[in-house]
Amino acid sequence: MRKKLIALLMMFTIIFSMTAVANAALFSSEYISNCYAATKVSSNGRVTVSFDINATDQMDVLGAKTIIIQEQAPGSSSWTSIATLSSDDFTNMLAYNKRDYGSNVYYNGGKSGYSYRAKVYFYAEKGGYDTKEFITY
Repeated sequence: MRKKLIALLMMFTIIFSMTAVANAALFSSEYISNCYAATKVSSNGRVTVSFDINATDQMDVLGAKTIIIQEQAPGSSSWTSIATLSSDDFTNMLAYNKRDYGSNVYYNGGKSGYSYRAKVYFYAEKGGYDTKEFITY
């Protein structure tokens, strides 16, 4: 009985160890070590999206490729995409030869009483590349 219990405990230990390794591989990145974004709305309807990205090393290209602004009407539970901001149009969304980068982009057109959030698609490139999606609160 004792041998069966030990064998069972060893089996569970191995299974949980493999799960932890698989999750670490799923969330790790060769290029991006950390990224964060926040959304702020001013009284005049200007939506400010601030973002920061930290790379694992100096990257050839680093920042945000795309930011999608979404709004939520008062009393609604759904979000509607209202604008797409691209690094092709906003040159301050990407930096070159950096390890860390942060910037702000602006959308004018917020409505009183509405809530706003942004989907930020972070990007890091050096030989290969990686992207991460971050949704602001």
